[in-house]
Order: sequence, then structure tokens, then C-alpha cells
Amino acid sequence: MPSGTSSRPASAAELAAEIKTAVTGGEFDTHAPVVIAMPYGRVFFSNFRTDVTSDESVRHLLKFEVEDDFPIPFDDLVVDFCSSREVQGQDREFLVGAVSRSELHDCVKTVREAGFKCSMVSADACALHVATASDQERANDVGSVSLYADRCRTILTIGEGNRLMCVRYLNNSDSPEGFARTLKREIDLTWRALFNAAVPARTKILLSGATGIVQDLSEVLSKEMDFDIVQLAPFTRISRLSQQKDSELVVALGLALIGANKQSTALDFLAADKVKAEQTAKTKRSALVFGCLLVATGALLVAGLFVRLKALEAEHQRITQKIREVFTQTLPEEKRIVNELAQMTEKVGVLRQQWDTLAAEIHSRAPSLRILQRISERIPQGQNVSVSGISVTAESVRLSGVAPSFEAVDNVVEIVGQVPEFDSVELRNVDMDPTSNKVRFSLLIAVESR
Repeated sequence: MPSGTSSRPASAAELAAEIKTAVTGGEFDTHAPVVIAMPYGRVFFSNFRTDVTSDESVRHLLKFEVEDDFPIPFDDLVVDFCSSREVQGQDREFLVGAVSRSELHDCVKTVREAGFKCSMVSADACALHVATASDQERANDVGSVSLYADRCRTILTIGEGNRLMCVRYLNNSDSPEGFARTLKREIDLTWRALFNAAVPARTKILLSGATGIVQDLSEVLSKEMDFDIVQLAPFTRISRLSQQKDSELVVALGLALIGANKQSTALDFLAADKVKAEQTAKTKRSALVFGCLLVATGALLVAGLFVRLKALEAEHQRITQKIREVFTQTLPEEKRIVNELAQMTEKVGVLRQQWDTLAAEIHSRAPSLRILQRISERIPQGQNVSVSGISVTAESVRLSGVAPSFEAVDNVVEIVGQVPEFDSVELRNVDMDPTSNKVRFSLLIAVESR
């Protein structure tokens, strides 16, 4: 498809029509894989260095590491790498290519509108490298240079063996002599950056492109540069095209070889975008599954809370019933039951008031009973003290009992001595009971005279 002379770029519909006309008018297998290169100026290259060893891991982190290296918004960025090499230490250096996702989809759509399904989208520089690498002599070179020039672009590639290591797009609007000097400087700088050494003498430059431009460049480069300039004849190894002399078709040949070689390491932006789409779909599926699990977990929690609430309600009813049973057993005379707790509290208050009244009566009218009350109040149950006998007179009280130890007896004397109505407390007898190993004691308590 020859380049048009109009400065206006062809529309997508015009380009689709031209593709359809070119394919149907030639001897093409329309069922063969369709490989295209992104338009000139729409692919960007960069070198990326990392210590990550797995290619799969590199693909996952690649976009985030190189997002600032390309003039494409992050959400529209599609990246892929086509080769790598080991550098100092454990690092590896990758040649990374990037395109805009929207422009990629436009190219694929144009081919689809021409009636074909695109199987791979690569770059013209990759196609140039694959075509020139098919030359057996080039494949044996440790480091080699390829140059392609036509009316709209100049591509410089540097490879190592069969690996494409660096790509440069140059502007050849200068005079042939000026462009040769620019090209020599670019080759020197790029070679030194890649291999940390000067370009070896008599390095071979494989030159291809538009016939007139290639002839002019070959003459000038031979004079200006100490390189071996070799004009590429890319079709000599292809039997049906062995007579083809136009090296401007080298990019198209490279794309065809990429499609024929299923294990080619050329960039494939369509596959990279598909992987991203699959990752996005996988992420959405994971989010959906997580959401379903979250909803299911919430439902289980709500169901658990509902069951727990039912259990608490049943327990509350059981306790309420038990309170009703205790209330009816304790206060059988109560016939009208409204609030068991409130009614029992009220009854306890009445009984306490009656007890206080009885205690006041005991205090004023029954001194002996009051003394017994005081003693029983003062000797706590925790002392394990047993009173075996007590006698009360108007002036004194005699008390005998058994305690677990002498210390317990001293505590009883101290506690009883704190009763306000007692003038004094005297320990009269204290000894050990040989049969029970407990301490027997007797107290004489002087009562306060009234």
C-alpha cells in the first residue's frame, strides 16, 4: 500500500477500504493470522531495570514502574516487553514498549471493519528486527545495528544476538551529511549505554528502506562512518519473493515473520491489553465473590443474632416464671400479682420496719434479750466460734464456748469488748480440749449499769 501524497491522514473508513482492496487484490490467504504494527509515532520505547527474576512478576509491576516514562495517561497505558538481558549484579534490563489503549482499539477496529480479525499488534521496530535477524550472518553477531529509513520515519535498532535491545526514532529532515553525523553520535551513545564500551571497529550496519533514501544514505555513511554499510536484501531467503528488491517492504516482511513464528518475542500489545482485561475481569469476579461472601456472612450473623435473641427471650420467660413461683410460695396471701419484684421489695420493707420496731422494744424493755442480740451480732460466723453456754444477770454475763485456736479466742474478746453496753470483758478460763483439739474458753462480761 503506497504512501499517499496528501498531507491529510486517511480516515479510518478510507484506511479500512484500502486494506480490504489490497488484501482481496493480492494473493493472500485471508484465513491466515493478521499482524499489524501501530502507526508511526504512536509506540514509545524505554529501558527498564529490575532485580525481579520472574517474567510474570515483572509483567505485574511493569505498568506501575514505567508509568512516568511515557506520555500516556495511566488508565490508558498498555505496556509490554519483548526482550531482556542480565546486567551487573542480579539485575535484568528489559526493553519496554507502550501504546495508548484507545489508539490500539482504533487500529484493531479499522482492521475489523476491513473484514479481518487482528491476531497481534506489534511495532515497526520489532518487525524490522525480526526481518533483519532472519539473516544468518546477523544472527551470529554479538551486537548489531539496523537502520530503516523512508519518507515518514527513520528507525534505529541495536540488537544482541537475536534480541532487540534498544530502539531509537530519528528525524532525517537534515542534509544527508548532517544526518550521518547525527546518526553516528546516536549509535555511539546508545551502544555505550547498552554495552558500556565503544562501538567496535567495522561494525556492520544493515540498511533498509525506500530505495532512493537508502542509496543516498549508503554513500554518505560509507564516507562519514567507520562502519560496514550493508544494504539489506530481506527476500533472498524466501523462494516466491527472491526477486523482490524493494527493501522498503522489510517492515511488512517482519510482521509476516512474527505471525508465522508463534514463539516470537516481539511486542504484542493486543495480548498485553487482553491480559489486563482478564485481570480486571478477574478482579471484578473476586470483588463479586467477596461481596457475596460478605453478604452471606452478614446474613449468618443476623441469623445468629436472631437465634440468640430468641434464646434470651426464652430465658427471660423462664426467669419470669421462676420469680412468679418463688413469689407465690413466699407470699401465698397475695392474690393480686402485678409486679413480683416491686411487691416483694415492698414486703421486705414492711418486714424490716417491723424488725426495727421489735428491736427498739427489745432495747427499751428487754435488756437481757438485747445483750444476747449484741453478742450474736458481734461474733461473726467466719470465726468458727461456738457458744456452748451463757448466763445473764443485771450486772454481768458469763459466756463459755469453743474456738478453733487461741488467736480466735483473742479475736472474740476484742470483738465483744467493742459492745457499748459492756464495761469490760475478762477472759477467765482458756485451755485445749484433748479430744477435739479445740480451745475451750469462758468470758466474764461486766454490763454497763443503768
